[in-house]
Amino acid sequence: MLPKVAIIGRANVGKSTLFNRLIGKREAITADLSGTTRDRLYGESSWNGKKFLIVDTAGLETSPKDDIDISIREQVSVAMEEADLLVFLVDAKTGVTEKDLAARKIIFSSNKPYIISCNKCDNADDLSLSNEFYQLGGDEIIPVSAISGRGTGDLLDAIAKNIPKTKTKASDSKASDEIIVAIAGRPNVGKSSLLNYLVGESRALVSAKSGTTRDSASFSITLNGNKMTFLDTAGIRKRGKVGKSQEGSKSGQIEKYSVLRSLQAIDRSTVVLILIDGPEKVTAQDLHIAGYAADNGKSVILIVNKWDLVEEKNMQDYTLYLKKKINFLPYAPVIFVSAKDGKNINKIPRLIENVHKMRFLRINTSELNAKLHEDLAKKTPPKQKNIFPTIKYVTQISVNPPSFIFFSNHPELIHFSYKRYLENRLREHWLFDGTPVSISFRKKNV
Repeated sequence: MLPKVAIIGRANVGKSTLFNRLIGKREAITADLSGTTRDRLYGESSWNGKKFLIVDTAGLETSPKDDIDISIREQVSVAMEEADLLVFLVDAKTGVTEKDLAARKIIFSSNKPYIISCNKCDNADDLSLSNEFYQLGGDEIIPVSAISGRGTGDLLDAIAKNIPKTKTKASDSKASDEIIVAIAGRPNVGKSSLLNYLVGESRALVSAKSGTTRDSASFSITLNGNKMTFLDTAGIRKRGKVGKSQEGSKSGQIEKYSVLRSLQAIDRSTVVLILIDGPEKVTAQDLHIAGYAADNGKSVILIVNKWDLVEEKNMQDYTLYLKKKINFLPYAPVIFVSAKDGKNINKIPRLIENVHKMRFLRINTSELNAKLHEDLAKKTPPKQKNIFPTIKYVTQISVNPPSFIFFSNHPELIHFSYKRYLENRLREHWLFDGTPVSISFRKKNV
């Protein structure tokens, strides 16, 4: 387990910009708008031979005004409890504020080691502005410019010096045993509610307001003895609507990055849970999300949420409807749930485990050829250009997802319909529920 370094401070001091700078890529959403970051966000960094996790947090609200503010405060508190070191970030341009003093009390009461860093010291003339912050305590104030990178090397030196060595955990499983699951879907379909029910605590913000989740937060838990990391993503709206918001252009810009983050979460995952709004049924945007997951070779489970609100509850007919609408995912299992009251959600972990198992299923070459021998004999590849292509044998070359090579005397003449026939036979023998199967052909002289 890598040590965690949490960036803490009041809203709009540049925590997300600094987070992106320290991990070397644009992971956190950044905008000149208070409250942009809501869920805590993790990214890996290294310096002077030490690796550690940087944790981006929302602005520390010392006087929460509503339910979302309270939830944000809880997220920051959890980040502080998990952290091995805190970076207390302040703003050189505004000087010490009452909120900085209040935040300092909270940080001091955590009994965690901390470093004070003064952001927005963009040039040499700004460096003297950091002196004011010595009243917050600490032996040293490290001036930085998160935008330009000025001084971040000094900050990383201090982090590397103060963090503990990498922690070990005897029960850690192999990296390939971890199941990374992205929860994807349109806005307000119930993704965060589902996540909270799965992990058994309020890890993601839940609100009836569309667009509550902006970052793709990740939470690792152990279910049924298997480590699962759930990626809760922002809702993906139609392309024409992305960036258009009543809250103004800055909020619209934030949403563009939210969509990008959601697609990146799908990229990171091996299993994607695609939530469908039961009463609204399948929309064009659902097809876009499912298509993105399929195009990127992800295992998929279709989850029909809000089943309690569907008037005509016929699962068989609804499943047939889904298979017709999302016809490029015929292998995806379907489950009907209610994230609001927890109906059938306890079945999802076992379904994820099974789909993940199918994704890493490796079949012995002799068994593979023995099972497919009759199928190849029963239906041979169709004649092309007066030539009858033949298939001699097949072997599995990899998993994640399962990939097979069929050796033929004329691989270039194998029609796509025969490729579909072979995939159907593979699924008939070994199921591969929820998982794509890759089939290719290679030259084999007869």
